[in-house]
Amino acid sequence: METDRNARVRLAQLQLYVNNHINDQYLTPVLTVIVAALLTTWRPLAWVVTWAVVELAIIATYLTCYRRFRAVDRQPHEEPVWARRIAWAHGAHMLSWSSIIVWGWVPGDAANLMFTMLVHLGLVSATVAMSNPHRRLLLSDMSIPMVALLAPPLLSAGAFNTGLAMLGLFYCALMLCVAAKIHQTTAEAIELRLRNEELIARLERQTRIDGLTGVANRNHLLATGNAEIRRASRFGHPMALLMLDIDHFKSINDTHGHLVGDRVIKAVADACALSLRDCDCLGRMGGEEFVAILPETDLGAAVAVAERLRATVEALRLTHEGRPLVTTVSVGVTVLESASEPLANLLSRADVAMYRAKKRGRNCVETEVTSRALAWRPQDVAATV
Repeated sequence: METDRNARVRLAQLQLYVNNHINDQYLTPVLTVIVAALLTTWRPLAWVVTWAVVELAIIATYLTCYRRFRAVDRQPHEEPVWARRIAWAHGAHMLSWSSIIVWGWVPGDAANLMFTMLVHLGLVSATVAMSNPHRRLLLSDMSIPMVALLAPPLLSAGAFNTGLAMLGLFYCALMLCVAAKIHQTTAEAIELRLRNEELIARLERQTRIDGLTGVANRNHLLATGNAEIRRASRFGHPMALLMLDIDHFKSINDTHGHLVGDRVIKAVADACALSLRDCDCLGRMGGEEFVAILPETDLGAAVAVAERLRATVEALRLTHEGRPLVTTVSVGVTVLESASEPLANLLSRADVAMYRAKKRGRNCVETEVTSRALAWRPQDVAATV
């Protein structure tokens, strides 16, 4: 769980990094044109145009990479692959801007020095502000301008240029400390958000799922039943409902204890759930009683499902202290009889059928329908909608 959460935190950090940088599509091309226009003051037009064209192509490349990343919901295991792709794409952008210190700097020209340092300080500051969510990409982005700061003393020796490079490096170090603090705060906020999402999902699951069996609880079962009735009534489709009760369950509890009884309930629920379709809803009404809601199922198909569930439970081989626990169920079957019929009617008929199965000797299936149900046709529903 902890490893999975860490992977999701890293993916969320990468998503935030991309979201921060996606605004480059509006600002960076304009900045490129402005900087290129100013650079023509000191450098040949051909050099400047070449740099601008290359930079605009790089911008288009890494923005395409960002859009592809955002196009679909990524899974945590994809984060390392996309982090590498983005590092290469955005790294080329950082390299292009940092190169201005090498080819655009004119030693001894105060205006050019001011311009070059302004570009560089803006690059470092923007990187700290935008790249801090993802630590690895932050370090990758910052390493290029930090290396570029060593260019002045290499291109033109002198105490001033060396001091200027050192000042820039110390400024970068300070900015890295600031970025690291922001990154830590952001990471904590992301992890807290993910933990809250997990807690909310767990609480929502608890409102829908029976704690012992893992199937739907009574409230969720009733809500699902009402929703399926509305859908079946609207489209004129069949719907069936089964009620199952574990036979002689009181005897199991009295003889072996409630813990064994709980194990039997859980085993029956698991067996029935595996025998139903994904669209079916199995829920625990209470105690040892279960209800299954079967959309798109007529009476004949419902009886076949009920027989399958009965046989599945009968085939269970449960034991306690070396002695077998005989487990069977009695099943009552009914179907939706008319448009917008209340769920209570179906539950009542299924209950009547289930108790008839009990009286018949248990471990069997009984149905409860009326002549109305047999005469009901989809066109009758269409007339009422």
